Amino acid sequence: MALFKSAEEKADQALAKERALLEKYGVASLSDPADMDSVRKIAQELAGSGAMELGMKLGMAKPEIQLPISYQRAIMEQNFIIIRQLDRIAKSLER
Repeated sequence: MALFKSAEEKADQALAKERALLEKYGVASLSDPADMDSVRKIAQELAGSGAMELGMKLGMAKPEIQLPISYQRAIMEQNFIIIRQLDRIAKSLER
């Protein structure tokens, strides 16, 4: 295992994380390219927030700090559900 990765390896690793996140939330096959671009940007932002959440849990952050973050995570997951449902509706209306 190399200690330092090349820019290409880092980009490949970031792309793999992004794909995994899109698959996790079921939004990897959105039909509108603009929607897909927006979801990709969200996925890139979320890739960094996972480390922050882990740090808070390991640092024994106070519940009043952890609770809003948990609520925000739930809202984000609900938003991905809504995105998927709206995409399905749009596809069925096109038929």
